[in-house]
Amino acid sequence: MNKRILILGGSGFIGVNLIDHFLNCGHEVIVYGRKHPLGEFNNKITFLKAGFTDISAHKKYLKSLNIDTAIYLINNFPVNSNVPDFEMCLELNKLLINEVFDIVERFIFFSSGGRVYKSSHKPHHEDERLRAVCDYGKSKIYLEQFVISCAYLKCKRFLIVRPSNPYGPHQILTGNQGLIAILLGRIMNGEMIQIWGSGNEIRDYIYIQDFVQIFYKLFCVENPQFNIYNIGSGIGVSTKTILSTVSQRLPNYIIQTEYIENKKTIQSNILCNKRIIGEIGNYHFTDVNSGIEQFIEWLHNIDNRKL
Repeated sequence: MNKRILILGGSGFIGVNLIDHFLNCGHEVIVYGRKHPLGEFNNKITFLKAGFTDISAHKKYLKSLNIDTAIYLINNFPVNSNVPDFEMCLELNKLLINEVFDIVERFIFFSSGGRVYKSSHKPHHEDERLRAVCDYGKSKIYLEQFVISCAYLKCKRFLIVRPSNPYGPHQILTGNQGLIAILLGRIMNGEMIQIWGSGNEIRDYIYIQDFVQIFYKLFCVENPQFNIYNIGSGIGVSTKTILSTVSQRLPNYIIQTEYIENKKTIQSNILCNKRIIGEIGNYHFTDVNSGIEQFIEWLHNIDNRKL
């Protein structure tokens, strides 16, 4: 039986790809957020235009829908800067999360595999001590703890997902998050590329279709062995390698690069994916070369221009 899904904050890159996949699998999707998801969804989804503090006005209606699972994608913390009103932002999330737990049978929280761990050349596993160095990462740690607390107090099922660095279709090229998308956007617009750090920094990249398929397999597991899962490729790639790969696939563009020293940059972040593979079975990941090529092809198709 296909389940009714509530996605909170579904207008972003990950949300749009998840919505598309859930619809293709026959699920009914309700999206709660300030912006309607970009995509050719038309009347295929139910959209509730609402913010953090509007949940009480919609709670009775949402409870009447017998929603099985809520997927929490909302984020009000800047990824790359400090947050002056950190506690207030945190409380807004807690308020909404607490109310949503009363509406659904299962709660899935999207954390961050790239920001909750310390720098290490060894792959990070789910049980290690979390050590965020930025407000965005710290907020994810606090909210993970709050989700766990709510789940036990309300006797509800829950999952915490820690994605690595997804990239691919529907990602914004002019945003401030997602190295591959930013590089593509700046190169295509003839802008200077700023690399914060030496360029030797290592990250774990996962093509969005891989991420969505792996997540959906986990979503469908009735009784998972654990409550917290990394979802990443398990392979580290340097910033310089990503830049080189993107450049090779955009030969008609002049590329300008400057390196900006940043000692706070995490040197290496790779996710151990043994737990998720043990749960869903073996998975053939899209390598970063093929993923970037597919991303560019998608951009070509929607933009109707040769890159």
